[in-house]
Amino acid sequence: MAEKLDPNEIVLPEEIAISNMWEIAALVELLEQKGLLTRKEVLKTIRELQQRTPKVEPSAEAFPEPYLNIATENAVIDRIFEIINATGLTAHQAKNLLARIRLLIDLGERMGPKSSQ
Repeated sequence: MAEKLDPNEIVLPEEIAISNMWEIAALVELLEQKGLLTRKEVLKTIRELQQRTPKVEPSAEAFPEPYLNIATENAVIDRIFEIINATGLTAHQAKNLLARIRLLIDLGERMGPKSSQ
């Protein structure tokens, strides 16, 4: 049966970003201590990369439409977990199933609503 995720083990995107920030800061500090680079060089390189990198408009998926009812969403998620647990799917099987469902939803979205006229 699929295991429910422990909310204490879930990592938020903000936590990942902060962790990455500290790791990069530590690397820059170590490289500076060893005399391999200076902070000014790092900042200069960052600015150069920003100027060379074309600006990209965020996709519509980057900012999902607001949910109409969080309670309804949570109820659907709970029901999905109940079904996964009741059928005895492993976590791997559940992920594969949900990936297939996403593909079907994407396909339906691309096909768009059919006109009856």
